[in-house]
Formats: sequence, C-alpha cells, structure tokens
Amino acid sequence: MLTIDKYAYQNRWIAFSPTAKALFYVVILILALTGSVRVQAILFLCMVPLTLYVVKIRFKQYLKWLLLPFSFLLFSLLSILISISKDPSSFLASISIGSLYFGVSDVTITTATQVFFRSIACLAATYFFVLTVPVIQLTKLMKRILIPKVLIELTILIYRFIFIFLEEAAAIRKAQSLRFGYYGIKNSYRSFGMLVNTLFNRVMKRYNEMVITLDVKLYQGEFHI
Repeated sequence: MLTIDKYAYQNRWIAFSPTAKALFYVVILILALTGSVRVQAILFLCMVPLTLYVVKIRFKQYLKWLLLPFSFLLFSLLSILISISKDPSSFLASISIGSLYFGVSDVTITTATQVFFRSIACLAATYFFVLTVPVIQLTKLMKRILIPKVLIELTILIYRFIFIFLEEAAAIRKAQSLRFGYYGIKNSYRSFGMLVNTLFNRVMKRYNEMVITLDVKLYQGEFHI
C-alpha cells in the first residue's frame, strides 16, 4: 500500500460522506482560484493544520510532499517574474546582456505573487482531498456524479498498475544494489538503463498475466464496479 493510501484509510474523516468531502474540496478550490492573495494565504494557513489533524500526519512528512511540486512552481515563477525588454526604464531592477535587459517590474512581481499563493492554496486543498478520500470512496463518488464507466475502469487499472510498477522497480533496484550496481556514476547509469528495460518487460509480463486471469474469469469487457 502506498503511504498516501495508508493515511487516506486511517484519517479521522474516513466515515464522512465522500460527496461532502468533494463539495468541501470544490468550494475551497473555487475560493483559492478566485480569491485575493490574502484569502489564498488564509486558506493555505487553515488547510495545513486541518490536514495535519484530520489525516494524523507529521508536519515533516507533509512538508516533504508539499515540496515535491515546488521545483516546477519555481521555474514557472521565474518565467513570470523575469521580463525581457530593450528599455530598462520599466524595471525595478535589471541586468543587461548585449542590447537586451532582463529584469523585474511591479507587474511581474504582482503576477508572480498571485500565482504563488493561488498555487499553494490549491495544492493544500488537493492534498487534503487526496489524503481523506481513499480510492474506494473515490470510485463511489465517480459513479454518483455519473462519470462514464470506461473512465472509472481506467482509473482503477491505473491505480492497480502503480502498485505493480513500484513493486517491480523496488525489487529490481534492490537486486542491483546488492551487486553494487550503483557504485560510481558509470555503473549507476548502466544499472538505471538495465532497470528501465527490465521493468518494462516485467510490467508487460504482469499485464499479460492479468489479461489471462480476466479471460479465465470470462471477462466481457466491463468491470462490475
């Protein structure tokens, strides 16, 4: 079981209706997307302690998950914050490279600030939803809001193959590490290439085994969800 799933099944709100939790998530998400920077900051500061309490998770673990998408957010903010122009008068601070000036202005700082607080508010709301709604409740919720069956089936299959993928990758990497496969940069690159190749073959083998199992059970192209 994934760590996120473990928390999702053990949270304090596990008995609450998934529909109610979904509505709560949508309301928070709308406020995060449309509210001012102050509203977004307040939402973030409220959602973090609420998530820590409801999910019964340590702040250190939550912070580790929170920092995962920050590299993508950082590059996005830099692209917004820094502008290029031939006229440096509109910049608060700038540097020149050839005939071009790279700098920041009031507009770019304001935009970057809005994007930052909107992103972290939406991220905190999404983490709360993911950590309080296990996949079983999510499946029921998708059926209740009339999501097409094919999409629900795809979701279940993708969810299942995440476990297969991680299980096989962990087994291969452990075997390689026992043989000092990651000792040195050269060996690490070679071992990683072998891991990807072997992982693909093993996952395809597991997929074929699943297909055979479904055929034996007279699978007719539809899961009974």
